[in-house]
Amino acid sequence: MGKGSDRGRYICKVGFYDIYAKDSMVKSKERGDKKQVGGTEYNVYHAKRLVEKGFKTKDLAVIKSNELLLKKK
Repeated sequence: MGKGSDRGRYICKVGFYDIYAKDSMVKSKERGDKKQVGGTEYNVYHAKRLVEKGFKTKDLAVIKSNELLLKKK
């Protein structure tokens, strides 16, 4: 097993921006002590710097990173 990331799961690359998904875990009463995903938040990074955070879906994060790319030009 590899080392975990504090940014979350890597999803995709848009230009030079990276999209990561951060899952929040909650305890499941029906499964005992096991945890399950309670929600997911998508964040946009450039290298190690957080650019935008708090997107509900991957598509919204990709749209925002495309807007940021157009703004840079």
